[in-house]
Amino acid sequence: MSYPAAAVHLSKRFRIGEAHDSLRDLLAAGFRRILGRVEPEKESTSFWALRDVSFSVAQGDALGIIGPNGAGKSTILRLLAGILHPDHGEVRIRGRLAALIEVGAGFHGDLTGRENIFLNGAILGMSRAEIRAKLDDIVEFAGIERFLDMPVKRYSSGMYARLGFSIAAHVDPDVLLVDEVLSVGDAVFRLRCMERMRALVDAGTTLIFVTHNLDQMQAICPRALVLESGTAVFEGPSRDAVGHYMQAVSRAYADRPTDSDAKTARESSLVEVEHLRFFTGGDEPVVWMRSRDSVRAELAFRLRRPVERLVVELNLRASAGENLLSFNSGRDDREFHGMPGAQTLTLALPSLPLSGGQYFWNIRMWDAQSGETILDTPLKYPMVIDDEGRATGRLTIDRTWGFVSPVSKTDRGGMMPATRSCAATEDVDEDLLLR
Repeated sequence: MSYPAAAVHLSKRFRIGEAHDSLRDLLAAGFRRILGRVEPEKESTSFWALRDVSFSVAQGDALGIIGPNGAGKSTILRLLAGILHPDHGEVRIRGRLAALIEVGAGFHGDLTGRENIFLNGAILGMSRAEIRAKLDDIVEFAGIERFLDMPVKRYSSGMYARLGFSIAAHVDPDVLLVDEVLSVGDAVFRLRCMERMRALVDAGTTLIFVTHNLDQMQAICPRALVLESGTAVFEGPSRDAVGHYMQAVSRAYADRPTDSDAKTARESSLVEVEHLRFFTGGDEPVVWMRSRDSVRAELAFRLRRPVERLVVELNLRASAGENLLSFNSGRDDREFHGMPGAQTLTLALPSLPLSGGQYFWNIRMWDAQSGETILDTPLKYPMVIDDEGRATGRLTIDRTWGFVSPVSKTDRGGMMPATRSCAATEDVDEDLLLR
């Protein structure tokens, strides 16, 4: 079967720090490569942005590509668009390709919006007659009627995004590549972009969509590819891909370099937080969890003087002014005798029944004897919760549905109507629904 878009064992390597200040140095480096005399230390400065990634997308299908920053998402799109060439593997594109990889890519700042429409359209393979026929639709979708004959260097970033997406979306491409364009522009424009992409897919366009917005990705793409450190770690249904993405983000966050120790030392002269970690059953700390997972928090800190009656509080917030959950050891009749040096406290929770989204933990500590606040770290420790589509508002509450069948004529002699209950996650028999 021939697919409109496919990557076959795709690999791409970049070199770090290879700079040449003169033509002489550049030529010398080129000859060294030809003769195979690359110095080992020079060779070690290269890294693989992609390693052996393969996928295919059928006509009229939409594939989301997600992963942490630096996973290789944009590199894949640039390879598919022909901007970069792979070191190994092959890119296969069949038909007309339109790529929206960077807001305003290909625009000339001194040309007007009208002139850039003709320039960009020609670059994307449209004839002058085709551009002229679609000009009004492009301008109307972008919402730049008043500014059509103004140089685009005076456009805002939102106007750039609207015009760039509008041109690409009206090419009627066989394959459309989109990279994070929906992160720019107002809410109405983002909705129109999503509607346009759905319409293109319904009309047979093959869409490859790179984004960090998981809700948008799932609304458009039934399948997703998850990248981590340049390799594909999962390809399958979007709902399942989200979990793999969150795990990849958790690992990327846990491995990041941090200066939190120095910052915390400046924040408090009495206590230094070494880490606040969360575990959901395994030995690896996570910043992502499902709302139904049990979680154990581990707080490690160091006291610089004894605190006879130490009270610790962990708050979970969605924003600075919204305290969703608060766990206070003092209210739970637990005051700790804090000795100078390293200390570790744990908090076990059966679940965090919140709707999906990004939250932040805040650590607060008091000396209950003096009433002194010795630590407060607002919005410092992130956590992402996945409610698996079961949110009931701000909370995710377990529930049971019941079905009471209508009372028939034969039941009116005092008999109770038939009843049946089912869990929200269970399937209901079709004949029961049709009674």
